[in-house]
Amino acid sequence: MGYELSNEQLEWQTIARDFASRRLKPARHWLEGDEFWANARMLSEQGFLGVTLPEEYGGMNLDLFSAVLMIEELCRVCPTSGRMVYHTGPGITNFINHLGTAEQKAKYLPKITAGKYYVALGMSEPEAGSAATDLKTTAVEHGDRYKLNGSKIFVSEGHLADAFVVYARFGTTGKPSDIGAILVERDTPGFSVGVPEENMSGEYQTALYFDDAIVPKENVLVKENAFKALMGVYNGVRLGYAAQTLGITQAAFDRTCQYVQERKQFGKQICEFQGVQWMIADMYLQLEAARTLLYKAAADAAADSKADKTSVSIAKVYVAEAAKKITDDCLQLHGGYGFSREYPLEWYYRCVRAASIAGGTIQVHKTMLASTVLGKKFDQRR
Repeated sequence: MGYELSNEQLEWQTIARDFASRRLKPARHWLEGDEFWANARMLSEQGFLGVTLPEEYGGMNLDLFSAVLMIEELCRVCPTSGRMVYHTGPGITNFINHLGTAEQKAKYLPKITAGKYYVALGMSEPEAGSAATDLKTTAVEHGDRYKLNGSKIFVSEGHLADAFVVYARFGTTGKPSDIGAILVERDTPGFSVGVPEENMSGEYQTALYFDDAIVPKENVLVKENAFKALMGVYNGVRLGYAAQTLGITQAAFDRTCQYVQERKQFGKQICEFQGVQWMIADMYLQLEAARTLLYKAAADAAADSKADKTSVSIAKVYVAEAAKKITDDCLQLHGGYGFSREYPLEWYYRCVRAASIAGGTIQVHKTMLASTVLGKKFDQRR
């Protein structure tokens, strides 16, 4: 199907755009510490946290498409704010919203929408990145609790999180059917969060360690035969991340369009050179194509109440690759200034570079797309 923005969606897009222009400061780094939590409280007061969550938990009960529009607009000004809206709505919090029990939702969601609680995702492991089903972290029944052993890596904002959605093996067959998820709170006995490590975008990620970590049974989100359900939620997470990437890319493009009309060389604005004009036109074409594919995938998800994996992969791959090319060209048009820390272009580039890796590498998604097109399943183990 195609898509057309409804009046309500246009209104939410406008609200997010106006709020970003009035209340948010253009950022050149990810917010951390006290700044992070102050920003979360401010967004909560304005109703931006938990936009896709039910109203009874403090959310706005919006569809995924509306959330995507809002995330994109906020990220054009402050990527941290857009990521918070993504994270607390269609992002990691969505695992609790879609898979959690009524008791789990009542316990966690109101605190998240209030900007007082943050949940991160523990999925990747040292030997289970693209091969997600190779994860080794185990959850073994132990009376009225589960005992967890194993580790996780690349947990974004793990140093700030109060709890974690952790993928683990509940069975012993060694097959994907063993995999489920459990909520692990930060103060859980036997559980520890590693030292924050800064990646190239300036974002901090941590490792998680489970050494006979004891977790109550009521913290289980889903058990065996749940990998398909988990990945169904994760497809929505991918769209939110793509919206974040697109918003940052748009910010780079907006700034570049302004710069090429201010910067003069050889006695005239550099936008007067045809080579520059063609670069601007190419970037605009790629932005519009990326937005169209992302919006189509979001519209498909809103119509069917779930994200179609093929539409998601198409949007994820194109947005990620377009973002790299566009921000690189934006940096190029700024010349030496683009390469310096005086302008945010180099940060924008570093931020969007992660989109080719996070949420499944573009190579993995291209393999899935080829499988769909050819009607043939490719076994990576042979």
